[in-house]
Amino acid sequence: MWKEKLKVKKDNKIAALHPSSKFLIVCLYILCVIIIGTIKVDTYSIFLIPWFLVVPILCLASGVWKEFRKAIKAVLFIAALIFIVQSLFIPSEIIVWRWKFIKVYKAGLASGIALSFSILTIAGIFIWYFKTTENKEISRVLENSGLNYKICYVFISSLQMVKVLGNSSKTIMNAQKARGVETEGNIIVRSKAFFPSMVPLILGAITNTEERVLTLESKGFDVNGPKTHLFEVVKSGNEKLADGIAIMITVAILIWRILLWTL
Repeated sequence: MWKEKLKVKKDNKIAALHPSSKFLIVCLYILCVIIIGTIKVDTYSIFLIPWFLVVPILCLASGVWKEFRKAIKAVLFIAALIFIVQSLFIPSEIIVWRWKFIKVYKAGLASGIALSFSILTIAGIFIWYFKTTENKEISRVLENSGLNYKICYVFISSLQMVKVLGNSSKTIMNAQKARGVETEGNIIVRSKAFFPSMVPLILGAITNTEERVLTLESKGFDVNGPKTHLFEVVKSGNEKLADGIAIMITVAILIWRILLWTL
C-alpha cells in the first residue's frame, strides 16, 4: 500500500523539540512559578517578576517573538487590570502610595504582584508552547500515547475551531462594514455590530459541521481497523538535553526554597 509520510520541518532547535519534551518544560516552569511565589521579601513575591522574563527570552530564542508579542497583549491587559484592582481595593494598615483619594495598600500591592505575574507567567509559557507546536503534532503525540483517535480528533478540532470562528467573525464584520454598519468606535457601537453578527456566525458553524461529518465519513473515520497516518512526529535529538536543563533548574529552585526555610 502506498503511504506518504509528512514531517514538520523546523530550523530552530528549541521549536523543533518533541511536543512531549516541551510539555515537560511547561509543567516544570509552572511548578517553579508556584515555588517562587512562596518566596517573599517583605510580603512581596518580587522574584516572580524576573522569572516572567524567562518566557519572552524563550520565545525570542524559539523564533516566535512576533507571535508571542501579539498574543500576550490581551493577557497583559487582564493582568494589569487585576493588579490595579488588587492594589486599590484590598485595604491594610500600611499605605504605600497616596494621591488625593487614591490609596495603594501594602497588602493589595503584594497580592497584585503575586496574582498578576502568576497569570502572566503561566499564560506566557502556554503561548510559547502553542506557538512552537502545531495542533496536528499534539494530536499525533496524544494518539501515539494510546489515547483514542476520536478523542484526539475532538481535541484538535476544538483548537482549530477557535481560529476558524475568528476568521469567520472577521469576514462577517467586514461584510457588515461594507454595508455601512458601524463596527468601530466605543464599546456600545461595537456591541451593536457584534451581536447581529453572532447569528450568521453560529449558522455558518452549524453548516460547516455537516460538511465536516461528510468529509470524515468519506475518509472512513468510523471504520473499524488499523488506521494509517500521513503525518509523523519525530524527535530532533535535543530532547534529553532540554529535559535535563529544565529538571536541573527546577531542582535548583526547589533547593533554594528549602534552604530559605531551614536557614
